[in-house]
Amino acid sequence: MASDLVSIKGTRNGLLILLDPNKDYEEIRQNLMRKMESARGFFKGANFSLYQGPNGIPVKQKNELENICRQYGLIPNADKTTPVRIISKVKKATQTPRPMISQGTGEAALMVQRSLRAGQCVTNKKHIVVLGDVNPGAEVISGGNVMVIGSCRGVIHAGAGGNRSARIIARRLNPTALSIAGQRLNPETAFSGLDEYQIVKLAGEKFIFEKYNIGR
Repeated sequence: MASDLVSIKGTRNGLLILLDPNKDYEEIRQNLMRKMESARGFFKGANFSLYQGPNGIPVKQKNELENICRQYGLIPNADKTTPVRIISKVKKATQTPRPMISQGTGEAALMVQRSLRAGQCVTNKKHIVVLGDVNPGAEVISGGNVMVIGSCRGVIHAGAGGNRSARIIARRLNPTALSIAGQRLNPETAFSGLDEYQIVKLAGEKFIFEKYNIGR
């Protein structure tokens, strides 16, 4: 699948961008550009390393891929041995979401590197980022913000514990249930379901929906 050409892992050293060594370079380049564009601005300021197997990446290709990431505000790791050290840990890792640092604020976030299916639930005391869809029957519970880079059709709880400043950001927003700081949105609310990012926040007792420019 094309989505497997490039995968992004959150690690203590920043982002590890894994490239499929069995795929054509042009396919990888295009896939990386699409991933960066879909998350435009969100990873700004994050350190990153590229990894394409023990044989490494040709210098010209590596420079081109790094420049693509730079255009979206990412910063290459200065330690050239970092990818080799990290990859052994990634191979041993389970499918449990890994913590990362969100851009800008430096606050801890949990990055879920897959879509969530019915029956799956992810919780975190701070922010949660889902790099995929939240399907009907799946649930996300966060003490901070929730960001879904994909379709949001499940149950979303942001600001669990009373954080009224929490936000929900999602693409194709059409959840079965949504709440912020324990305040639930009227289940009869008609969501647009448009293919664009929207931000949901509380203003007093009202839910405010706005188009969200992920690059700002």
